[in-house]
Amino acid sequence: MIRAPDETAGPRRRLSPGAWVLACVLLVAVTWTPVLALHIRNMTTADSAAGTLLVVFPPTSSTRDVFRSIEAAQGSPVKPVAPGAWIVLSPDVGFAGRLRERGAWSVYSPNVLSMRQVLSCTGMVAQPSAGPLP
Repeated sequence: MIRAPDETAGPRRRLSPGAWVLACVLLVAVTWTPVLALHIRNMTTADSAAGTLLVVFPPTSSTRDVFRSIEAAQGSPVKPVAPGAWIVLSPDVGFAGRLRERGAWSVYSPNVLSMRQVLSCTGMVAQPSAGPLP
């Protein structure tokens, strides 16, 4: 005897709202973790870099130690971004390498904070053109 699908199956169980939220958070984490890892890798500067940079020091470093490290690397602090992270400036070649030698965990291009840069590495938005604005 042939039965309709609803006759043999029991009542359907729906997912709770908490399960949906957890699934969405998990989806975002799985999707964006590789994108952000690639972005961070691309924005890391070479030891020879100079100019305006974003530098991250260990969170255990005091502000005085951070300032001393930046000054010893022949640079100047511009502004804090987060605890242990500063925008710094130096025109001297090799500034990023000197910061790393003086305890910086990492040194990035200041564009690491730009959402446009994050999305441009995914192909979601076009990279900004190098030419002048019309």
